[in-house]
Amino acid sequence: MSTLYHASKVGCLSPHHFSSSLSSSQISFFSLPSSIISMKPSRSFHTTPLYFKKKRLTIKEELKGKYRNLFVPEEDLNKKPSALEIKQKELPTNTPTLGERLNRDVYRMFHQGDEKHGYHNLRKYPDSFRKEVIEDVKEQLNTNPKQALKESFKTVANEIRMFAHEMKEYDINAATDNLPGPGGRRKEWGFQTEEELSQWILTKDSDWGEGYSAADLELNPLGHAMLRGDLSTRVPADGRTQNAGYVNIASVKKTKSFAREVLMEDWSYFSHLTMNIRGDGRKYMLNLQVKRDFDILWNDRWHYPLYTRGGPYWQYVKIPWSKFYLGSRGTLQDKQMKIPLEAGVMGMSLTLMDQISGPFQLEIKDISLHCDHNEDGEDFAYEMYKVPNFWAGH
Repeated sequence: MSTLYHASKVGCLSPHHFSSSLSSSQISFFSLPSSIISMKPSRSFHTTPLYFKKKRLTIKEELKGKYRNLFVPEEDLNKKPSALEIKQKELPTNTPTLGERLNRDVYRMFHQGDEKHGYHNLRKYPDSFRKEVIEDVKEQLNTNPKQALKESFKTVANEIRMFAHEMKEYDINAATDNLPGPGGRRKEWGFQTEEELSQWILTKDSDWGEGYSAADLELNPLGHAMLRGDLSTRVPADGRTQNAGYVNIASVKKTKSFAREVLMEDWSYFSHLTMNIRGDGRKYMLNLQVKRDFDILWNDRWHYPLYTRGGPYWQYVKIPWSKFYLGSRGTLQDKQMKIPLEAGVMGMSLTLMDQISGPFQLEIKDISLHCDHNEDGEDFAYEMYKVPNFWAGH
């Protein structure tokens, strides 16, 4: 039977093979079962269960199963790692909640819903300033309506007095009278008093629970500002943060009565930005923000790398407008353009993010504008690339 079994697997049995192999056992060829004599290969026997047709899912069930990780229940938005996990992984104590992470990580291709991209976790309602104001008014009216109405009228009265003072002091020729002549300078920001330092906001990655850097902006006894601290490029082990290590100071946006925005519209008259600094040999980044009409352009900044000298000597920096290049969310743009200063400058910031861990110190006396158009007459210093006109933001 061993010969039969081997031959049947090969599928080439013949009557001669059967007769020769069975002659020794005195078994007749014609007594074999018809399934063995057949030239067709026999079907294999298996124990696979019967196939049942699956129930067809509804569109709602398919979407729920496919995108279940994209929608978070509202009750889970305030969740964050436990105190034990924060201690074991040495995470920042102010690690953001799930809702804060979603607000910061959201990416919209055709519009921007939030100018700050979710970095409002120091507020009661980080997702919307409008919601915060409405909820505060409701809370005040529910707790003490009489005091709330009194404070509201007082605020409106103060704004009216401020508006009246602005109208009284308004001079149509003031914009041109304050402009210096050729070769002159005008100080835009000073750093000699605490009041002048209050015009700048200091932020770092540790403020948002995304790093471990430390920094202070304080007044030196000699009468100038000093930005110092310790930059840490250590990335928190939270599974989300990919890069860490930055310190930034940004100018407070100028406003008038009733929260009206004030733009610095006369910067186009000047040719250079100047600074008096004393650094530590590290590279800082200057960032200029210009008024942009469309929300998709809110992230546009014009950058210039500021290389400081180490040592005891002060450094006078004179930067022409043509040296600033365009970036968006920290990424250099292919299609470059010079700063549209005629649209109005909203503010300026200075960032340390050179990926070098360790202490730093930068001393600043002033930031000024210089009028010197008699140099090389360069309009824009960088090469212009041709990109399709339909690219967003260009």
